[in-house]
Amino acid sequence: MYNEIGFETPHKAMDTYTISTPYGTVTISQGGRRVTFDLYSDIRQSRHNTALFGYLQQLLKKGVTQFNTDHLNLAGRDISLSLTRGKAKLDLVYVRKGKTYDCELKTSREIGLDLTAQQITEFVKWCDPLILLVPRG
Repeated sequence: MYNEIGFETPHKAMDTYTISTPYGTVTISQGGRRVTFDLYSDIRQSRHNTALFGYLQQLLKKGVTQFNTDHLNLAGRDISLSLTRGKAKLDLVYVRKGKTYDCELKTSREIGLDLTAQQITEFVKWCDPLILLVPRG
């Protein structure tokens, strides 16, 4: 009654898959055991995110295990630590020796902006202490 469409079944699964995204190419190989992601040449990590990642790496070396970040989706981050303070969102919150630390990172370009002043004014109402991170250079 129904017309059956025949498909030839491959004897061996495809070993490599390539997926293009707006940011780069994902390659899945070795039967799914290896995944690589190559960014396109015009995609770069922002100075802000690079500095935040570097600061977090230093905290991890000092034994911090409980943290949450706004711009970095890292394994091990604790999303139960809220980043929101008032109407603004912090870049990093971490717990060390039972005390919570609130961090906001601003690049040298951002430091003199009116928006930054408004954000810091909002954070000061809610954060004790507020750590303002400004990377060198």
